[in-house]
This record gives sequence, structure tokens and C-alpha cells, in this order.
Amino acid sequence: MKIIILTANEYRHKFFRKYLNNNKNLEVSLTICENNKERQSYKVLNSKNTSILQKKHFSDRAKNERVFFKKYINSLKEPNKKLIINRGEINKNKNLIKKVIEINPDYIISYGCGLINNNIIKKFKNKFINIHLGLSPYYRGSGSNYWPLVNNEPQLVGVTFMKIDKGIDTGPILHQMRGVIKYKDNVHEIGNRVIFKMTKELIKILTTKKKFTFKKKEKKMKLYYKKDFNDQSIMKLKKNFKKGMIKNYLINKRKIDNKFKIVQFKY
Repeated sequence: MKIIILTANEYRHKFFRKYLNNNKNLEVSLTICENNKERQSYKVLNSKNTSILQKKHFSDRAKNERVFFKKYINSLKEPNKKLIINRGEINKNKNLIKKVIEINPDYIISYGCGLINNNIIKKFKNKFINIHLGLSPYYRGSGSNYWPLVNNEPQLVGVTFMKIDKGIDTGPILHQMRGVIKYKDNVHEIGNRVIFKMTKELIKILTTKKKFTFKKKEKKMKLYYKKDFNDQSIMKLKKNFKKGMIKNYLINKRKIDNKFKIVQFKY
């Protein structure tokens, strides 16, 4: 299986590309990494106009990621061919697009990068698998594993493997998985474990011999943007954890999960 990875360059993205690259059944022909300067976390941490609460949230996330993924990042090899680009450059860099065409991968895996425009999607029709951190269509857009915890819906933390289309996390779905949540977790530990499980699950999917089947799900959706992230949401998140949101969910997990169906890939 020959793949191209389109991602970003924070700790979780470094882990993702290295872990895939070290699987003997996958050939990572090219990794395209968007730099971090246009990412929300970078802007929040480097802006004088954002609050202490918001800066602490992203600072804590970076520390948690570093601790969680460091041993994997240090022990695993980088893909041989790696490019660092500006956010959104894949949509307009003709030489880069030409390079992808020449490689002719089985799939392009996009995770954590900016939006892909429709012209690129059409050019590589049926080759994009998008990793959406969140259970679409329940949660779409930015912070899709943050907002379920703000809204006291931990059952909707997870990952969606989907075919990319011109919408925001609206493509047909190949597979979904819920997060593995433990009693003493904080928001960042939950997020890290989701990413770790997602990466292992992706390898299982890509290396299976079974045909991929994508399903369209039409349901009421919650769509969030970066601008929705504020102090009020952080305070609500903290309150939910203090009031025992995780414990209440885990006690009634099966019953709660059954009310929110997800798409499961049949291995």
C-alpha cells in the first residue's frame, strides 16, 4: 500500500507520520507537513490579545502531547521524503501537485491539515481518506473532541475515517471509533489516547484485504469554528470534569453509547 501523508507538524502529527512510516506493510512515499505558524494553538500562545485561560489550555495540551508521544517520536524513523509547507499551499503549489501525481499513491491520508479545495479533491478523486478527530456528523469543524466534553457528551469523543469532499467533515464515512476514556483522565489525556488508537486503527484498515465501503450519514450536526473557542467554554469544560462527567459516563457507558450509533468497518 503506497500512501502520501498530508498533515501538520505538532507532536501528535510527528507521531502519526512516524508510526505509519514504521509499518512494514505501508510505503510512505511522501509526507507533506504544514508548518505550525497558522495553527490556532500557535496563534493563541504567541498573541498578546488572548486570555490566560486560553494560553494555559494550549500550553497544557502541548506539555501533555510531549510527554505522551515523546518516546515514540524519539524511537521511530522519519519518512525519507518529507516536505514542510505553508498552510493551504497544497491547494496552489503546482510543482507539489505534479509531484503527488507522479507518485500516484493508492491513498492520500489527510490528518490535521488545512482545508483541501475542490479542484484538488477532483484531481485525486477517490484517493483521499480524511482523518476527522470527532464523530461526524454529530460534531464537525474545529475542536470536535473538545466540544463534546464542553457539552457533557463524552460518548461523542472519537474519530471518523471518511472520504474527503468539498464540505467541512461531510464526506461519506468508512469507519468510526469512540475514544478510550479512563476515570482519572483530563481533556488532553483523552485526546492523546484517541490519536494513538486512531493511528493503529488506520493501519489495520489500510492493510486489510477487504474492499472499502463508504456510508453517507445524514443527521443533525453541530458545527464549530475556531472563533467559538473562548474562556466560557474552558470554564464549562473544567466544571464538567469536577462534577464527575467522566465517572457518570463510564458507569452508564453501554446505555449511552447505544443512543448514538457510529459506522463500523467490517474487517
